[in-house]
Amino acid sequence: MRVSPTFKGKLCGLCGNYDGNIKNDFNTRSKKLVVEAVDFGNSWKVLPNCPDAKSPVNTCGSYSHRHAWALKHCSIIKSDVFAVCHSKVDQTKYFDACVRDTCTCNAGGDCECFCSTVAAYAAACNEAGACVKWRTPTVC
Repeated sequence: MRVSPTFKGKLCGLCGNYDGNIKNDFNTRSKKLVVEAVDFGNSWKVLPNCPDAKSPVNTCGSYSHRHAWALKHCSIIKSDVFAVCHSKVDQTKYFDACVRDTCTCNAGGDCECFCSTVAAYAAACNEAGACVKWRTPTVC
């Protein structure tokens, strides 16, 4: 299914807001930007009495061949590239989410999962006043 361009910037929910900016697609129902997919999904429950979804356990254990690749690429979050941001936004949850998401996306879309998580950290850094230029011709 495709959405007509007339809806650009007028949507919200599980498919993002269709504004062309993937950095803000994980906005909750209350418009809070989150990193964890499960937090994002739970915020969009239709019935409040439905139980919250739980995070999957050890996705890198399920796809161990992806773990080294994920660690290597996600290390950009802990690197000097984001040094200006480290004192403003704790990188731990973003790094952990990056590794987990990148391990999980092993059947295609791994770069998109990686890039989306790093972009979320960059967006949080930007909101905290630390503008980071992290994309390169070889990274996302």
